[in-house]
Amino acid sequence: MGIWKSRPVMQDPLVFLSRWQIMETDDECRHFIGYNVETGTGRASTAIVSFDPQTHRGVTQSGRIYELVAGSGIDGNANVLWDAICAQSGTSSRDVSSEYDQASLVSHKPVAPLVAILSSREMTGTLSASIPASRRMFEADDPAHLAELLFSAGVRQGYLRFADSGGVENQTSFVNLLRVVERRLNQLERDCFHDGDHSSIPDS
Repeated sequence: MGIWKSRPVMQDPLVFLSRWQIMETDDECRHFIGYNVETGTGRASTAIVSFDPQTHRGVTQSGRIYELVAGSGIDGNANVLWDAICAQSGTSSRDVSSEYDQASLVSHKPVAPLVAILSSREMTGTLSASIPASRRMFEADDPAHLAELLFSAGVRQGYLRFADSGGVENQTSFVNLLRVVERRLNQLERDCFHDGDHSSIPDS
């Protein structure tokens, strides 16, 4: 198995990990390791600096964001990579994944903003989303339109989840659609703040 440095954060700011683990080193730094959903490779992060249990996302020392998909697990390539990193740095580690694991994505307690769970029809590329807290369902062929529907229902950027399905690892097109939804939510949120904070009358 080849080992190489990751692309710069500017080129690859967000990574989705399935079969993930959280490893704590001797110096009490914690790292994400797991299966990179988009590239199909093992992944190990720099030290975690913050983690949001509601969004299941963490920021690492490099500034990259990692989102943990579904429950924890073990990825062989990620473990080989992590062992090589530990050997090179002369450190050991322990698995603390149980502190971060959540039995079911839909078991999240409702928070404001609301969590939406996304799934995809592989043949058509259609995205659908459910909001467990309100039991509302949405579907759209255009991911930007789906983002607008979710935004109006109270969902914000960072509160999207993959449906808990074993097939998600190979759905690169689904990841791309999800990124479009995230970007549109971000734009809507920024526009909302702009209107509230900097403008006293609506733009024409």
